[in-house]
Amino acid sequence: MLKWDNYKRAIEDNFRIIDKDKLDVPFLLNKPQIDFLKNSTDRNVILKARKMGFSSLLLGIAMVKFLFGKNERCVSMSFDKEASAKQLERAKQFLRSYDHINGTDLLKKLKYNSKSELAMEMQQEDGKTYLNTLRIGTAKSSSFGRGDDISFLHLTEVSSIDNLDLLLAGVGEAVVRNSMVTMETTANGFNGFKTFWDEAVLGERGYKTFFYDPSWEYDKTYLDTKKKELGRLYEQEYPSDATSAFLTSGEMYFDMFALQDYMTGAIEPMKV
Repeated sequence: MLKWDNYKRAIEDNFRIIDKDKLDVPFLLNKPQIDFLKNSTDRNVILKARKMGFSSLLLGIAMVKFLFGKNERCVSMSFDKEASAKQLERAKQFLRSYDHINGTDLLKKLKYNSKSELAMEMQQEDGKTYLNTLRIGTAKSSSFGRGDDISFLHLTEVSSIDNLDLLLAGVGEAVVRNSMVTMETTANGFNGFKTFWDEAVLGERGYKTFFYDPSWEYDKTYLDTKKKELGRLYEQEYPSDATSAFLTSGEMYFDMFALQDYMTGAIEPMKV
């Protein structure tokens, strides 16, 4: 389990981020990010509305480990190459802001600085060296991470992965003891991730489940405006619960509006 207040302090004191208005601002954690830090375990799965900031938070945790840990092997996997590129640029933004705030020049002194990996060699007081790495991968490659000794694993938009169990059998088994694994995603219909989520809710997968509806991030006035703008498509973009998130996303065999109507009118079964 994370010492949440230590990570909160490290992120907010050392990193800046590009916000939703494309402004370079201090990385101050929002309510859902703080709630997750407080309640996370070593295995977590997050289902969320859009743009809640969890990819940034988890990458921030990885960067704290990269900068301050020892022999850390951090991996952040996105669902496609474009998303991976954005994650890598965000990681470098964190490192640039750390250098600016602390008067260091670590970005230029990295041992590796490639399209998929950052590596930093550090020296102990006794003169021995150790290596910390941060790798950004594409989750659609099921072989990514095999053979590694991963100390922190972040999987983003896992609902878009073709075979989640196959991925976890590979990269998940590369995670060393006492390490943290977190998956986070928006819903994508009734697919393999939906099955994983349902099993995790029942306690069958060993992952703690978190659902964050849009009220964690947006105020009532904003959401009421969006309801008027989007109409029946509102729940697709801003689901109020996990069931709505899955019903209103992805490719559906049955009409999603009809399913929503049936769910709204459903009553609890009688107890005999």
